[in-house]
Amino acid sequence: MSKIVSLLMLGLVTIGSVVFAQADLDVFPVGTTKMVYNVFTEEMDEAQILELVVVARESGRYTLRMVTEASGTEDQLAGFGFIFGATTVSSGAGHDVSYSSLQALMDQRNRLQEGAEYQLPSGVFTDIVGVTIAGVWCLEGTLLDEDDPAARMTIAFALSHPVYISPGIRAEELRDGEWVEVFVLELVEYTFTEGGV
Repeated sequence: MSKIVSLLMLGLVTIGSVVFAQADLDVFPVGTTKMVYNVFTEEMDEAQILELVVVARESGRYTLRMVTEASGTEDQLAGFGFIFGATTVSSGAGHDVSYSSLQALMDQRNRLQEGAEYQLPSGVFTDIVGVTIAGVWCLEGTLLDEDDPAARMTIAFALSHPVYISPGIRAEELRDGEWVEVFVLELVEYTFTEGGV
């Protein structure tokens, strides 16, 4: 049976508790914010598409909408989908990358500085640079896990706009001395429509 990448994604509100959202719902302005991501795994021929929409109303109520799409063979689509509410990305190759150690950095992301390095309980967040992803200004860095030197993850923290999931995540595994991308999630479209919905 072919190896299937299962995605235990981050960031949605689960019964009122935020697990790994880049922004709390109350920071989204009144109106509709649409975020479209391309999701790549090494098993897929084409990107999966993840569309997230946050509708913020003047009444203080919100609507979250998620649409996913993928094309591929029967084997490739056997693992299609997203499971939300977890704090790890798990790949079929056996590497799990935990985001729990990044929570403190995410909460303080406005204080992060380019070129700095931050020691975390299970590793280090390093190589921090400023990048623009789909019009969203971010600080992006690499998480090196001391417990698993054969895995690394690059994550972008959004600074200029509220996003519900990180604008960029890239998980890599070290195989035969070469870093291989096993999972990439990238924001490719960000739009906001103002309005008292």
